[in-house]
Amino acid sequence: MLEISRNNLQSIRNPVFRDYSAMYLDIYDSFMKDVEAYGLPFSDGSCVGEAKALIEELRNMPLVEMRSDDASVVYRRISTACRACQKGVNSITCHISFKCHRNCFFCFNPNQDNYEAGIKEQFDWQGELQGIKDSGGELTHIALTGGEPLLHPDEAVAFFEFARSLYPKAHTRLYTSGDLLTDKLCRRLAKAGLDEIRFSYKMEDSAKLQEKVLSKMLMSKKHIHSVMVEMPVMPDCEEEMKQLLLRLNEMDIWGINLLELCFPYNNAEAFKARGYKLKNPPYRTLYNFWYAGGLPVAGSETVALRLVKFASENKLSIGINYCSLENKNFGQMYYQNLVQGKAPATMLFSERDYYLKTVKAFGDDAKEIKRLFEKRNVERWFYSKNGGYIQFHPDEIKQLKGRSYELALSINVMEQRENELLTRELKLLKTDVAELCGEDIKL
Repeated sequence: MLEISRNNLQSIRNPVFRDYSAMYLDIYDSFMKDVEAYGLPFSDGSCVGEAKALIEELRNMPLVEMRSDDASVVYRRISTACRACQKGVNSITCHISFKCHRNCFFCFNPNQDNYEAGIKEQFDWQGELQGIKDSGGELTHIALTGGEPLLHPDEAVAFFEFARSLYPKAHTRLYTSGDLLTDKLCRRLAKAGLDEIRFSYKMEDSAKLQEKVLSKMLMSKKHIHSVMVEMPVMPDCEEEMKQLLLRLNEMDIWGINLLELCFPYNNAEAFKARGYKLKNPPYRTLYNFWYAGGLPVAGSETVALRLVKFASENKLSIGINYCSLENKNFGQMYYQNLVQGKAPATMLFSERDYYLKTVKAFGDDAKEIKRLFEKRNVERWFYSKNGGYIQFHPDEIKQLKGRSYELALSINVMEQRENELLTRELKLLKTDVAELCGEDIKL
């Protein structure tokens, strides 16, 4: 499968296919230009190659599991909540408010809908949970995040009590900086039904404040089953992160989630001051994703993968989950392309990355394939005379075995528009009949 770029566009022999592909390159170039206007430059792209090489190394290392089409890498263990997040089914994350006493330079909450109201007013989390229950919805994983939820300690306790009353078997978790957590409050949260607590550990904090957070983790271990750290990985803090892993291992902490650091389309000067650049390319497939985190920072993924390798080589006992920005978007794709409606007959729902995929041929090739499909009474295809292409279900590629055509693998999503479900094409990959007929191909 070939990623089509400006450098290889002219290698496409079919002129209709080539012109069609150029349209998506124009869209991508426009996106990149718009992003650069925010003030943070893109990297040269070398870190993406480094990450791919590390993933291949990790694939064969002890106690390492590759997940989500390699967008997540696990060492030893992973929270069940993270596994549920991949599809987003029967899982919910609620807020009391967006209010927070911290001011993290990478915070993406300002990108959230209703942010201004959310820092002044409280959300109706009770109505949200009750509405799901009343409609017959099942929840297996329920989380409370912020802002800082523990700015509202009584309400945080009430949240978990109420969640437990509605869904007694659900796994519950809390996200917090830990600053406001006391032993008494921790006991109350545990009694209310809290299963897992995730602390935010920040490299930019003073050593004193970092030690305070670590002490809160030790305190929480007395009451909460799973005590974890969840934090973005700074590209320039690899050695400090290794020391943190060793410290958490010594403390017998349950695990750590390493997140890909993202630029939230604001505070560019803080990122530039640290020498950070944007990952290039930022996405495997360009789309308007729901996740408000922004765009990945170059080098964050590379360091995170090296930390997983470090843990495996040193046989650490803690669990580690690397969660990339790509992984964050899996739940959205699963919902849009499977849960909310049925895909068209010409498209395959991919169990690998949850996109809808179809095969296209263009110009004279499309006309030839159309005649062949008509002769053989093949059903799962569509011919666009105006577009000059034919698209067909990937399983029908067997009809073309032994023939030579330039083909495109088309990546699509389903979108709700004015009460109608429509498919939207996002990207093309250049391929051919022989490639798609390969026995080990997994679309």
